[in-house]
Amino acid sequence: MTRKNLGRRPVRTWVTIFGVASAMLLLILVGSLSAGLDRAMSGSEAARTLIVYRQNRYCPQTSNLPEWYADRIAKMDGVASALPVKVFLSNCRASLDVVAFQGAPAAALLETRNFDVISGDADAFRTRRNSALIGKAFADRRNLAVGDRFRFGTMNFEIAGVFTSSEPVEEGVVVTHLDFLQRSSPGGKPGVVTQIEVKVRNAADAERVAREIDDTFRSAEAPTDTRPKVAFLEGATRDLREILRFANWLAAACFVVMLVLVGNTVVMSVQERTRELGVLRTVGFEGRHLATLVLGEAWTIAGIGGLLGLAATWTVIRLTHLTIGSEGVIVEFVTSPELAAKGIAVALLAGTLAALVPALRASRVPVVAALRGT
Repeated sequence: MTRKNLGRRPVRTWVTIFGVASAMLLLILVGSLSAGLDRAMSGSEAARTLIVYRQNRYCPQTSNLPEWYADRIAKMDGVASALPVKVFLSNCRASLDVVAFQGAPAAALLETRNFDVISGDADAFRTRRNSALIGKAFADRRNLAVGDRFRFGTMNFEIAGVFTSSEPVEEGVVVTHLDFLQRSSPGGKPGVVTQIEVKVRNAADAERVAREIDDTFRSAEAPTDTRPKVAFLEGATRDLREILRFANWLAAACFVVMLVLVGNTVVMSVQERTRELGVLRTVGFEGRHLATLVLGEAWTIAGIGGLLGLAATWTVIRLTHLTIGSEGVIVEFVTSPELAAKGIAVALLAGTLAALVPALRASRVPVVAALRGT
């Protein structure tokens, strides 16, 4: 009976379903961005990693530190390693499809970072100065494979391998040799890096080591600002979090749109079937049966629209490998079964709330008035 009722006005029904699907697409995109930000902060090495940055600098293009700082830091008590890194970005502010390059000494890089080269050869990267390793997320986004050449501005290199990492934020970057990036990137200079990644032997010593680093270079040519990696990532993604904060309001608006669309369709459907509801009452249908019928129509519209929205979101994210970046931190839009389940639950909740009043009216309709169509 539900299918028959919805089929009476197919245009109205499908317009409502597609409206719900569009609202669901936007709502799930917001949820996937939030999940991506959480994933970017979930690295296993963040607790014992410090980032040494140029003081009072916010963008990698403006942070310049002498490369020899890394040697000095490596000799400090409690420091396990100090990796000098040159960063170059296609865009420093928050934007879609940011290309992030990181240059570091090849041997120290592979020893320090938890890279798992799933395609290609790490030894080839060590020996060829114009080669690069790329994260799996970047390879998927740009449809690149081992042996391909990638050109960006004045930089031209061959892809020696594709890697995954225990630090999700690293899978969206291109890793090159330090001297290659210093010489080929715009504004790059030999002996100058963007930041130094410091790993301490014991996470409990991180705060003490950070203070010692900043005290050591306080009066040097380039004063430093040393922060735990988590704090550094939070600062780098502050623009993204502002976008997410606004997007959460957009998600709330999408929920309201679902309520209005489904509610309007159900109300009109109940009004058009007043006599039919009266007939059903006369043949033995109780008020709860009519209320369930109305709720079923709302759940069907919201459920189909929700499923279409989920399918559209999954297609957009999988085909485009959607990412957004800020200050060198690349965040993927992440989908998951849990997010899909939440989306369907939200759609059904919207359908329930939208149908409450029409269902109540249908259950209490006076038989005589209904048969008269009033």
